Amino acid sequence: MKEKMRAAVFEGNGRLTLKEVNIPVIQKDDDVILKVEACSICGTDVHILALPPAVYAKPGTILGHEVVGFVKETGRSVTKVKPGDRVIVKPNYYCGKCRYCLMNMSNHCENIVPLGLESDGGFAEVVKVAERVCYKISESVPTEAAACAEPLACALNGIQKLKPQPGQNAVIVGGGPIGLIYLLILKSAGVSPVIVSEPIPIRQEMAKRLGADFVVNPMAQDLEKFVKSKLETGADLAVDVVGSQMWEACKVVRRRGKVLLFGTNTKAEPKVIQSLITFNELEILGSFIDSATFPVSVMILEKSIIDVRPMVTHILPLEKIHEGIELLRKGAAVKIVIVPNL
Repeated sequence: MKEKMRAAVFEGNGRLTLKEVNIPVIQKDDDVILKVEACSICGTDVHILALPPAVYAKPGTILGHEVVGFVKETGRSVTKVKPGDRVIVKPNYYCGKCRYCLMNMSNHCENIVPLGLESDGGFAEVVKVAERVCYKISESVPTEAAACAEPLACALNGIQKLKPQPGQNAVIVGGGPIGLIYLLILKSAGVSPVIVSEPIPIRQEMAKRLGADFVVNPMAQDLEKFVKSKLETGADLAVDVVGSQMWEACKVVRRRGKVLLFGTNTKAEPKVIQSLITFNELEILGSFIDSATFPVSVMILEKSIIDVRPMVTHILPLEKIHEGIELLRKGAAVKIVIVPNL
């Protein structure tokens, strides 16, 4: 029996090494062993490998958290999935016992362990996960779409807070993969026009391809002036997918508009004039990863309600993961899916 596998291991200080490691084995009754079908590269992975790092990961950990795979083996107590099932993975182990888990807020679990940051992830041939984070998904869903189920689930958490209505309009600040997913969801909900603010050319073109009514380069145009030229009173909704653009988002919405803060930049300290929020009665909403949204994500992909495939610009084997990271770092790709056995 094969005992070793290929994996991309984070070794600290921006180093990601392809190496042979032990294949994970069942240790707990609720363990599930998956053969990795695909694992897409997240901006988080790029931030982990930056110098200095913008996101912490434990050295010695296999990166990758946007996983789709097939069940190979299960622990004795597993009943939800069986060998042969295709599943996607919620990449945050929650304890189910802490105060927040008992309040059905597992994304705020006090003992959370993130896959691909503190436990071995999906940039490997095989990954071990817990039964409770596995969600079955039909084999009819294309690989590159299934590999985007996790970011879709995260975006849906924000959408549930934003509650978009047909006929409303919106501004999305940031045209990366998550921003593009917000674009697809908002358009499917009847929101129009949707304006996307994005400086990187390949993302600008992708936003247009996926249905953005207007695309603005904030480095060349004043976003607030552009929005007000199209929407006299400002936008009904704004989403900051960057993590540092709260003030820009606040300036482009109308009075009693909603601003959703999704992006995470722990070093960002944007200037905010609080009185504008008060005078304009703005509603500021925060959204952190997913929150009971994986079943909805699966349903959307299985029913083809939105099509995320066009934003996948590259499908690469595990051996080219460094190339994929560099393409994203340079702004030469939108979404990259790694297929270990390509």
